[in-house]
Amino acid sequence: MRRGGGGGLRRLWPWRARDESALAEIEAEITAFGEALNAHSFSPGQPGATDAMRAELARALDAYEQAKQELFVSGRARADTLDVPRALDEGRHALACLDALLTDEPLPERMPFCFFDARHGRAVRQARWAPPGGIARDIDVCAADAVRLTESPSPVVPQSEPVSALPGAQPRTAKFPPMAPLSDPQPQVSGKGSSGEQTHRLAMPSYRPALMVFSTNERGRVNLRFEDRKGRSSWLYRLTGDGAPLIARIPLPEAKKAVAFRVFAAGGREAWTVTSAPLRDVPRFYDEINGTGSDVVHYRGEPGPGVLRYEGPSVIQLEALDKRLAYRVTVAEGSSGERTFQWPGRGYYQVRSAGAWSLSAA
Repeated sequence: MRRGGGGGLRRLWPWRARDESALAEIEAEITAFGEALNAHSFSPGQPGATDAMRAELARALDAYEQAKQELFVSGRARADTLDVPRALDEGRHALACLDALLTDEPLPERMPFCFFDARHGRAVRQARWAPPGGIARDIDVCAADAVRLTESPSPVVPQSEPVSALPGAQPRTAKFPPMAPLSDPQPQVSGKGSSGEQTHRLAMPSYRPALMVFSTNERGRVNLRFEDRKGRSSWLYRLTGDGAPLIARIPLPEAKKAVAFRVFAAGGREAWTVTSAPLRDVPRFYDEINGTGSDVVHYRGEPGPGVLRYEGPSVIQLEALDKRLAYRVTVAEGSSGERTFQWPGRGYYQVRSAGAWSLSAA
C-alpha cells in the first residue's frame, strides 16, 4: 500500500470514519516482516544450503506476498478478515524454521490458533474448559484467555477485545465466510477486475507440459493466486505490464483435469483472459532477453556466468524448471539492481517479478 497525496490509506479502505490506527498497525506489521525478510542472512545459493532451507524461505516470501494481498482484498471487501494475521504468522513460523535448520536445532513447535478467537493469535498452552451444560475438555488458548479461565473457569465467550482485532470486526460468534464457489473447468477463462470471491478453473489442455497465459487489454496490476501449489515455488504471482497491457506466461505443472486460481485486480474493471499455451510459445534466447513481470523463458546457451538486471518493486526471482515445468531450484534473486549468477545450463526458467528485467550470458 502507498501513502501519498489525496488520502493515502483512505483511497483503498472504504470505512473512512472508522479507526485507522488498527489499519496502520497491521500495515506496520507487514512492513516489519518484509524488513526482516530483507535483512535475513540466508541466501539460497550459499554453501550448505538445502532444499528444506530454500522451501522455508519460499514459504516466508509467499506469506509476505499473501499478507499484502489480503490487506488489499480485505480493505476492498470485508474488514473482519483473519487472513492477514494468519499469513504473517505463517511467515514468522517459516523464518523460525529456517533459523532452526541453519543452526541444526529442532524445528519450533507450533500451537494452533486460540480456541476462542483466531484473531488472538497462536495458543500458548492448554486449559480445561466446559461450555454451559457441557463436558469439560482441554482446549488451546492464548495467554489472555488462559488468565481469564483461571479467574472464571467456564466463560461462555471472553469479554475483552481481541488482541489483533481489525476495525469493524464482527463478534466472536461470527462464522468464517463460506468456501468460494468453484467454476466449471474451461479451456479459456475470462473476467473483469477482481474476482477473488470466486475460484476459477482452467481446463488442462491435451498437450503437456503447458503454460498459463494471463492477459489484459489495458494496463493493469493483478495478483493471481493458485489454490494448489504442488510443483510450484509460490502460489501467488504479482503480474504487471509496467504501463502497458499485461501478458504473463506462468508454468502449469501436471494436474489431473484443471488448475484452480483466483484473481485480485488493483482497482478498475479491466477485462482479463486466461488460456493455456504450448511450449513453442516460450521465447528462446542464447545471449540476452528482456521483459516485464512474470514470464517463462527458454535458455539455449551453455552453463556459465549470467547477469540479472531488474527495475521494480519487491523482489525478483529466477527459477530453473524441470522438463514438466515444475519448480526445481532458485538460481538468482534480489531487489532492484544488477547481480551475477550461474546458469545451470539449457532449459526452461521462470522469472517472477513485478517490474522490468533483463537476462544475459556474461
